[in-house]
Amino acid sequence: MNEKYPEDVIERLDGYATKMGIPVGEAANQFGAWLKTEFLVESPLKEDPFYLSQWSEQFVIETRNASSGRQRDTVKYTGMFVGAEDEPRDNRKGMFDKAMTMFRNNRDTAIDGGHVGILTAKEGKWCLNGEPTEERVNGSDLPWFAFEHDDMILCLLNTRDGKRLPIAPTSFSKAVYFLGSREGGSDIQMWKLSLQGKAMEANYTNWSASRISVIEPTKKGQDILYTNNNFHETTEYTDEWLPENLRKAFSAERLLVNTQMHNQYVNLGDLLEAHPERKITTNNGMTLNPIVVTSGLVTFLNKEPMDSEYDPTGRSYRLNVYRQGVEPVTVWVSGTMHDRDNVFEYNDANGNLRSYNEKTNAIIVGRLKLRPYKNEMQPSISALGIFIPHRTARPSGGSGDTSLSQFKGESV
Repeated sequence: MNEKYPEDVIERLDGYATKMGIPVGEAANQFGAWLKTEFLVESPLKEDPFYLSQWSEQFVIETRNASSGRQRDTVKYTGMFVGAEDEPRDNRKGMFDKAMTMFRNNRDTAIDGGHVGILTAKEGKWCLNGEPTEERVNGSDLPWFAFEHDDMILCLLNTRDGKRLPIAPTSFSKAVYFLGSREGGSDIQMWKLSLQGKAMEANYTNWSASRISVIEPTKKGQDILYTNNNFHETTEYTDEWLPENLRKAFSAERLLVNTQMHNQYVNLGDLLEAHPERKITTNNGMTLNPIVVTSGLVTFLNKEPMDSEYDPTGRSYRLNVYRQGVEPVTVWVSGTMHDRDNVFEYNDANGNLRSYNEKTNAIIVGRLKLRPYKNEMQPSISALGIFIPHRTARPSGGSGDTSLSQFKGESV
């Protein structure tokens, strides 16, 4: 059991207290009450510091903006999208599992404690624990907050202002990755954007200069940017924020590999050494694989799917990339990414999709992993994005760009 909150949590609560004009002790009390309401946490100091850190970030953002009664304030960031996670993540899963475990073990405790409610239909309305709600019965459709369990219809409950109200059983978000900085800044880095609502379903164009509206983290050193539900509607694909003389340097094939502009790029031959330097260790000692950018020439290209019990689509793909004097590195491609991003094709100078062949230069954005092989550790990458520069691509069935336009000095 922890005797006090982790330092980063205390720092957030102190900043929150200053903004709200309250003592830090009151901020801690509000945080504890929020945890109990939102995530059924009864004893915060017994919880994993890793989750306390994430919860405190959510608390500061959500309660600060709820008190203002308006949508969360955003700032402009500029850069480019470089990849995406395959599937959304259910942030309410822990709360749901905990409530349902309580319900299965002791139904009365779960109901009396305001964690789970039982729904029934009566006289055209849905009733919660016997009390009518404003939700009307609509045929066989369940209300938005209901779910079935055995032969019952249940809902999760949330207590606000002394009232126990139903909440949705799930709360999904999806991560996409953005290489950039605050508009006007020069500290370019890899950012994880947390998307919600319709913004998760929108399509985002990788490798093009963009301007986005985000909510900055409350603590320095954090690499997560939060978003409003209309994020996709406010995203601009433009390079007008760049001076004319820098637009060429900000093209994807130059920016991604430019170590003078950011430190995300790792040479293919340095991946093994980069993993221990860049891996992320959480407060509870868990290790997370780092996200890196690297590049190499394609030496093996398997366009046929392989069966995968780990991939939701049931299939995955792979290619190998190499450099002179460097052992080939395997790049794994999920079934979802294969279908979404046309990973075995590239846009030629006219914007047309073309298949590429081996010996093509590929720039990879993905999670760097290590695995043992013959008493040695070998690096591999789980791809989040793959960029093929058209000027160095080798089209399938050919040896390169054979059009006359290659001699016209066109910019890339």
